[in-house]
Order: sequence, then structure tokens, then C-alpha cells
Amino acid sequence: MYIERDIDSYLYNWKNENRRKPLLLRGVRQCGKTSAVRNLAKKFDSYIEINLEKQISLHSLFEGDIDISNILISIELESQTQIVAGKTLIFIDEIQACPRAITALRYFYEERPDLHIISAGSLLEFVLYKKDDTGKMDFPVGRVRSIYMYPFSFREFLRGIEQNGLLQYLDNYSGGLENKIAHDKLIQEYKTFLVVGGMPEAVAEYKESRSILACQRIHRDILQNMIDDFDKYDKNVSSDILRRVFEYSIHNVCSQTKASSAITGISAYYFEESIRLLRRAGLIFPVKATSCDTLPLGTSEKETNKKLIVFDTGIYLTECGLEANDILVAEVFDDLNKGDIVEMQTGLEIIKYMDAYSESSLYYWYRSGANAEIDYVIQKKNEIYPIEVKASKKGSMQSMYSFLKQFPKIPFGIRVSLENFSEYEKIHVYPVYAVYKIVC
Repeated sequence: MYIERDIDSYLYNWKNENRRKPLLLRGVRQCGKTSAVRNLAKKFDSYIEINLEKQISLHSLFEGDIDISNILISIELESQTQIVAGKTLIFIDEIQACPRAITALRYFYEERPDLHIISAGSLLEFVLYKKDDTGKMDFPVGRVRSIYMYPFSFREFLRGIEQNGLLQYLDNYSGGLENKIAHDKLIQEYKTFLVVGGMPEAVAEYKESRSILACQRIHRDILQNMIDDFDKYDKNVSSDILRRVFEYSIHNVCSQTKASSAITGISAYYFEESIRLLRRAGLIFPVKATSCDTLPLGTSEKETNKKLIVFDTGIYLTECGLEANDILVAEVFDDLNKGDIVEMQTGLEIIKYMDAYSESSLYYWYRSGANAEIDYVIQKKNEIYPIEVKASKKGSMQSMYSFLKQFPKIPFGIRVSLENFSEYEKIHVYPVYAVYKIVC
């Protein structure tokens, strides 16, 4: 059974546009792209799904001159389904297997903007950025709309395991009297979410069996499949280097990283190239340092300074070999990797609630020569908001107050912790399970 996803609203809006661009659904493999498209298909009278990795014979449709009329006729014959503008959804899956099909999307937009066409692919990002013989990228810029999709957020997880009462409480909370019972239950579900993670297969397994061990088996399968893809990324960076950099990232989440000294035997160039490729695959998210002097935050980015977070907490915990029960029964998360996991999940939640029409970026702030660091800084409209993550109900806020003193125009800082909603000393406190309320 399909679990409602937040991306659904973006897809419905696209469906109802009068003149729409073909859609590229982008995101890490196995995050639920195909399921979301099939769910959208229920809103149409007819649905055609072609897979260019399996149906290799269809590659010939896009060879030579691209004739949209002939392509549509061939798709109708192949699917035995009549294509009716406004009533038929066409889904081209694994489109990266035929790069000329990506090029054809521009002509679908120019000649048949009345059609509903979505494409996706497990290694799509690497084809989109590949250059042709002239050194140019053959991507239909301006004629295709991208939507970025991620694994389940915490809200989606609550929906998936049918904790609708907790979800309703969280969505409706707008200040005032906090409900301690609801808070305690949400904290417990949050701990479970850290262990299960947000990959749809793991969430579905947990919903069905409530078995963490079964989820961990799924984590290992997913991770192995992703590692097996490394040799398909870029011929200039070996799969062994990619594996070593990925392992480094897993075991050094949320720590400042310097490419020149990160891994013995791997140069700064190959380390940075590996991070770029792993980011493109959706496996790693660099958190870049920014001075916060100007907006947008990326204009004051410090390129050589970054932290790294991994795409899913469940897979991270399984790969690290951390005991799930230690997370589930913990009163605080300060010891071992538990503090890092809360900081990492906060960053992932920020990403998942940013605008799905653009690729997300994460930033943090630190002051050179001083022990001062803000875990994340985000921009909302024309304001900067600093966010510190505390993996307990206590902890010094020296870095936050230092930041607010340096930037007096910023009215308050944000603390994400195990505490309930509260405010004190220019600090707004959000529980770890309510990060989306900061971003949205």
C-alpha cells in the first residue's frame, strides 16, 4: 500500500498546470520515485510506463532525428494504450540508459506541452552532468523541470506507521501549552525513526513487522547495491577510492574535514572529486562553511571547509554497527555517536523541507581561532537563522551567544534538542522531532 509522501503535492500541482514542462524526478536510488509516479497515475484515465533499461529496443526511437509524433505513435503501439492529452500520464523510467531520450524531453515541451511526461532514473545525475565531444552538457535547460526527492522525513514516517494523532498534534502546535505526553511519545518515535531510517522499503518493513533486525537486513542490501554502482560513476575515479571516501564519510559525520589530510594515500583532488560524485548520487551531503556576512549564504562560502553527513540515519547506524537498542532506550544522546546522529538527522530534515524545485545546500558557521561553531545556518527570505543541535536537554550555548553578538541584527537563535517547545534568553527551542517547523 502506498504511503502518502510530501512530494505528492508538488506532483499534483505540476499535473494541473496549463502549460507544463516534462518533469525530471531526481533523488537517491530507492527513495520512492517510481512509487510516487504510480500513485500520481491514479489521477489519470490512462498510464504508460516504459523502462529504458529493460526495454532496450525502444532506444531506437530516439536515434537520429528526433520526431516527437513518431515517438508517440511507437509508444502507443508498444503499450497498446492511446495517448490522450490531459488524460494520459507517460512515465519514462531509467531514462539515463538512453541519453538521447533526455535530449528529446526539450522537444516534447516545445511541440507537445499539453502532455504529461515524467522521467526518472537510478543513475540519472551522472548522465545529466556528462559532457559531449564539444565539452558541452546536452541537457535541455529551461525546457525541463526538476523536482528533488529524498527518503522519508520524520513527518512522513509518522504517517507511514499510522501515528496520525501524533502527527496532527505536531502539525497543529503553534505555541502555548505543551503536551508532555505527546512530547514523550514523539521523542520515542523519533528514536525509532533514527534506527529505521527513511528508506521506503525499511519503513514499509517496520510498519508490517515492527522488526528492527529485518530493517537492518534491508539497510545492508540497499547499501551494497549502492556500493556496487560505484564503478558506474566516473571512469576517472576508481570504485576503490569512492568506497574509501564513502567509508570515511560514514565514520566522520559532522566533523570538519580537510581534503588534503582526510585519508592517507588519497590526494585532495581525488577526495574532492569523490565527494562531488557521492553528492551527485545523493549519498553524501556536504555542509559548507559560510561567514554569514552576505546573502545568499553561498556567496560567502568557504570552499575548503566542510562537514559531511550521510543520506540516511538507519543505514548509517547499521553500517557503523551501533546497537539500535542503545538509541531506543537512551535518555540522552551525548555519548558515542549518538550526538552526531541527532545533528545529522537535523541536517537531513532541513534538506527535506527546502524547496523541492531546487537542489538543497547546507551551511554551518565557525569562527577561526576560537572554539565557536554553529551547527547549521539557514536562510528564510532575507533573514539568517542560526541553529544549534544539542543531543540532550542541557548544554552550553556559548557559540550561539557569540554568534548573536557578532550579528546583532539577527533577533534570535534556534536550539534543537530533546526539550519540549520553549523560549529563553533570545533562544527559541524546538524539539528534535519538529525541525520542519523551523524551515517551513
